[in-house]
Amino acid sequence: MAEEALLRSRLFEQHNIIGLFTQRSGGVSPQPFDSFNFGSGLGDSECNIEKNLKVLVEICGLPNRPHQAKQVHGTNSQLFVGPGCIHPDEADILISNQQGTALGARTADCLPVLLADPEAGIIAAVHAGWRGTAASVVCRGVAEMIKLGASKGKIIASLGPCIGPCCFKVGEEAADQLSNCCKGAETCISRSSDLHADIRSINRLQLLQCGLHESHIESFDACTACHPKHYYSYRRDGDKSGRHLGVVALPANT
Repeated sequence: MAEEALLRSRLFEQHNIIGLFTQRSGGVSPQPFDSFNFGSGLGDSECNIEKNLKVLVEICGLPNRPHQAKQVHGTNSQLFVGPGCIHPDEADILISNQQGTALGARTADCLPVLLADPEAGIIAAVHAGWRGTAASVVCRGVAEMIKLGASKGKIIASLGPCIGPCCFKVGEEAADQLSNCCKGAETCISRSSDLHADIRSINRLQLLQCGLHESHIESFDACTACHPKHYYSYRRDGDKSGRHLGVVALPANT
């Protein structure tokens, strides 16, 4: 696996936190999931996914394999510690405050958001689709971190690749819910001939409005649907789409 297949967070690296987003190359999965797929139950073999996880841990220097949960486009949170696995628990917010723990959010157009308070040693991985965005799932993630002792003024955030407004056509229901989810969100909905939503920009607005500093937010702005060579996209490929993994980890020696 080539290092270029990963998008590493420079912001997180500056604070000795591991933060990264996978692209679709570098693994062992065959077409149509070629090749770095982390989505189970899609048609790829569990053996391939296990091999991809092993490659990810080894190449990225993760302290352990990442915890993953059953994502349901909601706002449930779960606290995880130690070596990870794929849990049956429903959660779109994964949180940890233990060294040596990694957390993962699977996506294929939805927005992966990584959060960390380096001083408090608290991290979170958030899965934000349009329904989660409309429910302010990232702000819920920040609130859960604060309950554990994080400070909103210290939290840093990295927004990974997701479907862009160029390709994310939505219906009236989604457009209305997204427009009303936070102050200024209506400017992130294009209402020309069709309705298009910018979920990345809405999540950025939400993070600012729940207290994060603008300089503490970074974003990887590629549209997953526009770039089939580099990204999976459910909107583009349907059931033949694999899943990326956004990962945040507290090193064991922090």
